[in-house]
Amino acid sequence: MRHIIIDADTGIDDSLAILYALRSPNFVVEGITTCYGNSNAYQSAENSIRLIALARCGYEVPVAVGANESIDGVFESAPPYIHGDNGIGNVRLPESKQKVLDEHAVDFILRKAEELDGELEIITTGRMTNLALAVQKDPKLPKKVKRVVTMGGTLFEVGNINPYAEANIEGDARAADIVFRAGFNMILVGMDVTMKTFITDREIHNLCRNCKKDCKQIADYIQEVLKLYFEFYRVGGGMVDQCVVHDPLAMLIAEDPSLGEYKMLRAGVEYESEKYHGMITYDTGFIPNLDRGEIMICTSVDSKRAVRRLFSVFQEMTFGRYNI
Repeated sequence: MRHIIIDADTGIDDSLAILYALRSPNFVVEGITTCYGNSNAYQSAENSIRLIALARCGYEVPVAVGANESIDGVFESAPPYIHGDNGIGNVRLPESKQKVLDEHAVDFILRKAEELDGELEIITTGRMTNLALAVQKDPKLPKKVKRVVTMGGTLFEVGNINPYAEANIEGDARAADIVFRAGFNMILVGMDVTMKTFITDREIHNLCRNCKKDCKQIADYIQEVLKLYFEFYRVGGGMVDQCVVHDPLAMLIAEDPSLGEYKMLRAGVEYESEKYHGMITYDTGFIPNLDRGEIMICTSVDSKRAVRRLFSVFQEMTFGRYNI
């Protein structure tokens, strides 16, 4: 059983990653910490609480609000045409009685790392501000955490913020650089693989037709929330009835790294240059220029297997036309 914290700016694709983790038999979600990005940190927390209620995972999942601006004091959020006014495609999930913790996300991360004694894994699907602040507060944190899996960055694919950078990394580039050089056992799942992994309307149709009885509301939510995402990728990317898989892919790889192939690289993030802000820098020389440890960069992925796995936790097993 894997003990994880999800650190998220809970938007459309984050919500799919969260629902998957909450329903997976391989994860215990120790908590969700939130940051700004797709919306503000407070809206992300509210979205997370409602998703927990929707998932009905059978155990309590605390939610802690974290950074609402970058380490440099800048707040930015995605435009509403990507994730909607509320971050989750303008879908209105029922209210939950759950309240956010009276504890900052950074302190929650540090506390759980101590309690779990080397078994905690952290999956970040937003800016890495909370994790960077946690490292600054306790530089020994990387030795107390089993692994960090991050959705972010790009090496060879064109970025979605500027030609060189992906939104999660660029949104707080200084924080990302702090995390990269902190010494975590880390896997980076970026646009080099997420832009080659697609959810199509066929998968959504199959999900709604074959969903488990207790996942009917989840299937309905996924169908509804992806409408805006499909439209965004139709207008912005020329895709027809499909969207790419960003945050859920990081969650899937956190659960099963065999889905991908990797390179070990010494990597940093450019945070001072305006033109190259958020660009991942790296070297592969025998004598390194970057004085830091290596991280694992996901360079290819079995996309079809990943998407099948994503929906498997919500569906009955089927063979042909018949449920089994």
